[in-house]
Amino acid sequence: MKLAKPSNYETALRGRILHAIHWQFVLLIAYAASIIAFDSWNLITHEVVAKRWTYAGVMAILTVITWFILKKYAKSKNSINALTYLLITANIFFSTINVYTQRGMASKAVMLYVIPLLIASKTSSKITLWATAGLSICAYTIASVRYFHLFYGEGYRIELYGEVGFYSALILIIAGILSPAIKKR
Repeated sequence: MKLAKPSNYETALRGRILHAIHWQFVLLIAYAASIIAFDSWNLITHEVVAKRWTYAGVMAILTVITWFILKKYAKSKNSINALTYLLITANIFFSTINVYTQRGMASKAVMLYVIPLLIASKTSSKITLWATAGLSICAYTIASVRYFHLFYGEGYRIELYGEVGFYSALILIIAGILSPAIKKR
């Protein structure tokens, strides 16, 4: 049985997601370089080094598997979208675990939530973009509030809600800026 040839839409969608995956690899290289730099200057403990290498390794494995399946096997819109949603979810989880382990509301890893938004914008679906923004806000809020209450005394409650509110608004603003660029193809 012969498989149907992918349409121009599927080919373009695959190309856009593969482009995002290439930049995902650059992100992982930069993340690994930061671990090496922080470890060589003894800025983080050995336990934190081990955890961050684990996060990077799991993310690299998921990215490589997604890239391989997308490159070799995924031809239909549904399979490409499923792999894209996997990549978006993995990036939200990666961002969240980094926010939590880097002191919650004090973390600079909030910037990582831009990556799933950018990947979502490649799908040509505003629903996917806004759902990604909503999930990112929920995940960030959970990580920050959980860290705050488990390590009470590292900040003020008003600071927590101010940070969560500000970064949630920022995620929505980024989604809003990306939204008009999405055209139905």
